[in-house]
Amino acid sequence: MLKQLIVTLIGDDKSGLINNLSRVVAEHKGNWLASNMSELAGQFAGILQISVEDEYYRDLCEALSLIPGLTISFAEGKNQNIWHKSPCLIIQDVDRPGIINEVSKVLTQNDIELKAITTHCKDLWQSDNNQFYAKLKLALPDNLDYDKFNMELTQISATLEAEMTEA
Repeated sequence: MLKQLIVTLIGDDKSGLINNLSRVVAEHKGNWLASNMSELAGQFAGILQISVEDEYYRDLCEALSLIPGLTISFAEGKNQNIWHKSPCLIIQDVDRPGIINEVSKVLTQNDIELKAITTHCKDLWQSDNNQFYAKLKLALPDNLDYDKFNMELTQISATLEAEMTEA
């Protein structure tokens, strides 16, 4: 039986880390399905989804945990269809604490499921303010009131820009 393995990891950012991870996954007959990884403040952090036959699951977990310099945790994922196309909400605003909290509150109030999120801040040259960007992959309810949802987003901040696109 095919299992889904979710791996979270953190460690010092160094050359060859992805190569080591992918080698261990391949050697243990795993299939690297999806990942989101990046360097943050000198640390390499990420999350990885692997599918693997039940008979190789424990050996793969053990081998991954033996990669030097990484702190790794595991969770068994649910077998489900991988979502291919989903709408994306692109958010841009002047950076300040609480933006993600405010946006996620509006999503929750409208029964919108957050499937993935990527964020970053950009220094604005010769400016006192940094710019915050977020890309959110969503699963929308069939009965979403788009006008209400858009109004609630615009009430977050006078400088917030939001655009819904297809991924």
